[in-house]
This record gives sequence, C-alpha cells and structure tokens, in this order.
Amino acid sequence: MQLNVLPTGRWLTLAAAASLVFLVNAPLALLLDAILVLALAADALAVPGEDKLRVSRRSPPRIALGADAEVALLLDNRAARRVRVQVTDDLPAILSRVGADVADTWLGDRREERVAYTVRADRRGDALLGDVHLRVAGPAGFAWRQRRVHRADPLRVVPGVNEGKRYRLLGLRNRLRDAGFRSMRQRGEGGQFESLREYVRGDDPRSLDWKASARRGALIMRQYQVERRQNVVLCIDAGRLMTQKVGERERLDYALTAALLLADVAGVHDDAVGLLVFSDRVHAFIPPARNSMTRLSEALGQVHASMVEPNYPAAFTYLSKQVRKRSLLVLFTDILDPLSSAAVVSQLGRAAEKHLPLVVAIRNPDVEAAAAAPADDEAGVYRRAAAEELLQARAAALASMQRSGVLVADTRPGDAVPAVINRYLDVKRRGSL
Repeated sequence: MQLNVLPTGRWLTLAAAASLVFLVNAPLALLLDAILVLALAADALAVPGEDKLRVSRRSPPRIALGADAEVALLLDNRAARRVRVQVTDDLPAILSRVGADVADTWLGDRREERVAYTVRADRRGDALLGDVHLRVAGPAGFAWRQRRVHRADPLRVVPGVNEGKRYRLLGLRNRLRDAGFRSMRQRGEGGQFESLREYVRGDDPRSLDWKASARRGALIMRQYQVERRQNVVLCIDAGRLMTQKVGERERLDYALTAALLLADVAGVHDDAVGLLVFSDRVHAFIPPARNSMTRLSEALGQVHASMVEPNYPAAFTYLSKQVRKRSLLVLFTDILDPLSSAAVVSQLGRAAEKHLPLVVAIRNPDVEAAAAAPADDEAGVYRRAAAEELLQARAAALASMQRSGVLVADTRPGDAVPAVINRYLDVKRRGSL
C-alpha cells in the first residue's frame, strides 16, 4: 500500500480563518498555523492502519456486452470506533461506471460494510479490475489518509449471453413471436412422419395430404417430427467490413450476439454447433458438438475484426476438410464491392453442393443513408451515385447466391437476432438440412 495525507475541508476552513488572523496579529496567526499542522499530523496518525481496515472485492467473471453488472467492495473495519471512508477503484477501458465515481460512507466499529456500484460493459474482451483507492478520515475530521490497495481481478466481456438466456426461455415456451420471431413449431415438414392435423392458415401447402383431405372433407396437413442432432457451423467474417461501427458498436458485435443466440436455440433442438472465425486467415475453429455453449461463448468473446480483406477461399477450403457431415453453414458477413461479392458467391456455391449455406448479410446503415440522402451539390451527387452502385452490386450478389441454393437473411444490424433465428427455425421446420 502507498500512503499519503490530505487535509479535509474542515481543516482547510480553519486554515483560511487563521490566515485572516495574520492581518491583525501575525504571531498569533503563526501559532494557530502550527497548532493546525500538529492537529493535521495527529489526526492522520490516528487513522486506522492496514491491519484495522481491510478491503476485498467481489465482481462477476463475465458480463454481457451492453449489460450492467454489480461490483461490490467489502470494507472490514476492525477498529474500535466508527470511520469515514471514501472509496473508488480503477476500471478498465472496456467498462464504464454507472452513477457516482466515489462512494462516501461511514463504517461502524468492528463491522464489515458492503459498498456496491454498477458498471456497464462497453466493449468485448478480457480486462482487469484494478487497484482500490481509499481515503480514510481521522477521528477529528482534519486529515484524509489515502491508500492504494493493489488488486487485479480478471473479468471478461462476452457477446449477449444474458439476452440468450431470455430468448431461450421464450423458445422453450413456444413464445418466440413475443420477441419479434415467428412462431416456432416443434413439429416440422421434414423428418419422420408423425401425424395428421387440420390445416391452419400459414401452413405450407406442400404438406397437404390430399387423400386424407378428400376423406374428411377438410384440408388435412401431414405433420413431421423435427430433425435433431444435426450440424450447425457458425462462420464469422472478422474482416474489414465488420469493423465499421453502427452507433457505439461494431457490426461484428451484432453478428456475434446473433451467433451466440442462434447457438443457444440450436442447443434447445439438440443440434451440434461449431465455429469458424476467419479474416485473411483462419483464427479459430471449434468442431460441431452438442452442449458447446461454454466453449462458443469463450471463443466468441475473443473475436476482433481487423482491417484486412477476408480470404473466403482459404476459409471454406479449411472448413471443407474439417466438416464432412452435411451442415447448416451460417456465414455472418456483408458484401459491397464486386471483388468480395464474387469470392463469396463462388465459395458458397461450391459449399451448397454438400452443405446448406445461410448468409446473414448485415447491412451498412451509412451506405443506405448515403443512397437516400438528397444530392444538394456535385459532391452529394457523387456520394449518392457511389452508394447506389454499391447497394445494387450487393443486391445482385445476394440474388446470385439465392440462385445457387444459398439461403440469405438480409438484415439491419439491430434485427440480426430475429432474422437468423427465424431462418434457422424455417430450416428445421421444413427439414431442409
């Protein structure tokens, strides 16, 4: 611990009064100053020592990105009198404090007090909650004694795990529509035949049983069990386009949250979920496995986008060697320029020969805004024309993918979660995989 002494407001007020006495009686003022200095020193020496005032901290090991969490400082006063304490601690850059920076409290004699505050997770990654800073007042209220308690408590900010738990409960109760999703049917159009039932508006007419309908004089649907224990591979593009910010978050953050929630919903369906993270090279791979949420959450929390072009051929060549079983390949990316569009279309077209690719194309709101902005001058005309050209190339690339048998979820960043889960549920219900 490092120690130093500061005067309190009370002492400074008395010192200011003594300085006024100097204008009338200098010797008396000097005497008062000496008394005040001695009082300050004596009060500082009376502050409880390290063995009488101990500090510990309790903090969560993980916080979901964008979520609030509580951090608690435990102040154990072993002295025989009450003590006034001001306390704060060092936060890493990925966290921000909600509320006051410094807590001011009185500790009862021989009692432990809990001082809690709220932090908000602003960015993903690993960090350390740092040193705790204390100001302890002397019994006369003249001196603060400052202390630094060295601490290093690890903490990880991960994609939206808290949201995942909430949506999972909704899914298990067949209430996904309440969160903006279409109804999730546990029975689908693929898999083994299970039973017949009457037609409900919105059912796929391809599942009509015409013979049963003729016998009963009403539309009758064939009902199938949803296939389980299938493979889902989350493919995360961590290249240049995913570094662009939407509000305070990168587009990659929206992709990672949607990926984690999809993995959670897939786990409810007993599917095996894997992960591929790539940019100009492959950064991480987790083979498809059931009950893999912990590994996926840890890995996704470590993903960071970089200003490089994604190497789609290398990524999908690697994936084809690692994953032999037919799988739902969910690629989180975006495409704007013709060169990257051609690479994505080519690789996914090849992948569609064996797997079922699903592209979650996360739009760039800035480009859409530029294409819709009024062109008031020559520069505005060029900006608008360039944005419109990019959007046209993007639309053409997505259409080409669909013609090649690739599923597409074209979504705004904030709608990525319902978009990808809806697509996954459609695949399960239709038995497409």
